[in-house]
Amino acid sequence: MRKLILAGGIAAATFLAAVPATAVTFTDNFDSENGGSSMLNYTGFANFTTVGQVDLVKSGDYNITCSGSCVDLDGTSGPGGLLSGVFHYNAGDVVTLSFDLGGSQRIANGLDNFTVVLFSTTDGNVFDAFDVASTDPFKNYSYFFTASGTGSVQFSLGTDSQDNIGPLLDNVSLNIAPVPEPATWAMMMLGFGVIGLSMRRGKVNTVVQFA
Repeated sequence: MRKLILAGGIAAATFLAAVPATAVTFTDNFDSENGGSSMLNYTGFANFTTVGQVDLVKSGDYNITCSGSCVDLDGTSGPGGLLSGVFHYNAGDVVTLSFDLGGSQRIANGLDNFTVVLFSTTDGNVFDAFDVASTDPFKNYSYFFTASGTGSVQFSLGTDSQDNIGPLLDNVSLNIAPVPEPATWAMMMLGFGVIGLSMRRGKVNTVVQFA
């Protein structure tokens, strides 16, 4: 399985915009969970199954700032993650998982592990793991693949950190859309060009394609 990482602020965003105009299959920003209030060891997510322990955090609580509410993936008192439901797609569809991830905001020079698994019944596992510094700001990450056949997809987002203060997750979405129309390919080529120009700049978004 090959992995191509494309990064570079506007470049990554432009490339995703060039991929077919997606119909949002699933989205969750956690703001409506628990009536908008924080809760340690929260398990009542409407759209996810909790694995291990995670904390639901309202912005402003526990010295954490996020958009509305977010999830501390290293809950009280241990590591955890979120497992999605199952979504179906057709051959040729582009499946895109996107989410915002940031550091814990609470420990200077802290470092936590983060893992993402995107499982397709026809294309196998897309797996990635990397470290998130406590001071890292929220940044958007996207993982996508083109389905080789009709199947289903499920994903998990979590951490192996065990210090009760882990990476923060927000704004999760899964988009499933057909391959772009011929006229869209010109936009994709433009997106690739912008990527090349902006690779020299600071990284804001991360896009990962697996084939």
